[in-house]
Amino acid sequence: MGQPESGHWLLTQQLIALKSFHIELGVAACAFALAACGSSDQKGANDASSASLSSGTVASDFSAQDTNGATLHLSDYLNKNVILIDFWATWCQPCLEEMPHLRRLYDANKANGLVVIAVSMDGPETVAEVPSFAQRNRLTFPVVLDQDSHVASIYNPRKAAPLTLLIDRSGKIVMVHEGYNPGDEQTIQAEVQKALAATPPPAAAPASAAPAAK
Repeated sequence: MGQPESGHWLLTQQLIALKSFHIELGVAACAFALAACGSSDQKGANDASSASLSSGTVASDFSAQDTNGATLHLSDYLNKNVILIDFWATWCQPCLEEMPHLRRLYDANKANGLVVIAVSMDGPETVAEVPSFAQRNRLTFPVVLDQDSHVASIYNPRKAAPLTLLIDRSGKIVMVHEGYNPGDEQTIQAEVQKALAATPPPAAAPASAAPAAK
């Protein structure tokens, strides 16, 4: 009789250990997901600290390939347009929730000089999903691929997702907004309207010609 009871006890202990392992694995997965992509409960409290570090910084140029295979150069828009750069990924749920608002914001303001550039941070596992996502959601602004993180290394080294930057017509960063919660689109829209309404910097005066030699 002792042997069957011992076998039952051993099986019970194995089941308990397996259940504990599954619980620990689930907790670890949740922690990883929250670290990789801001949760929908994330507030913009740290936006101010990010903005204080970056607001006023002169934007740096970059080049990246879009989903149609064309090369986009940020310098084509710097010092001419108000530029909104959004770092996102297909695996980031808050990013996906924010994207329709960015599309409407762009459609409503592109005639006034707004340019939106969505920078996908998808890696090898999911980058193939980016073009179909852009088509499915009728994104009419450029969606560029940053699989090697060269754009993120300039503007988003922590790879926060989503991360939205606004560059004014003078080529300076005027807003950095990390994360997305419902209602954040109103804050972003207000900043865009302010940047569009700002007086463009005066054009540099042409160099005067040297007097002709007599």
